[in-house]
Amino acid sequence: MEKLTNEKGTIIMSKPELSVLMTVKEVAEYLRVSTQTVRRWARERHLEHVRVGKEYRIVRDSLPKIPVQQNKNEP
Repeated sequence: MEKLTNEKGTIIMSKPELSVLMTVKEVAEYLRVSTQTVRRWARERHLEHVRVGKEYRIVRDSLPKIPVQQNKNEP
């Protein structure tokens, strides 16, 4: 994944090459977590993502890196 930086060298965006991008809602439904959790993971850089305006688009290949805890009440 190529990193795009500004003139100060700060990473402003990761540029996925031929990667599938998912919305926050799609990722939340797929992982069965809240949309707030997905946004927090993106902010904390646990998920590779790009920003489209104020919205996040998550790189699908980054999803398996996230450990998802199962609810103890579920079988």
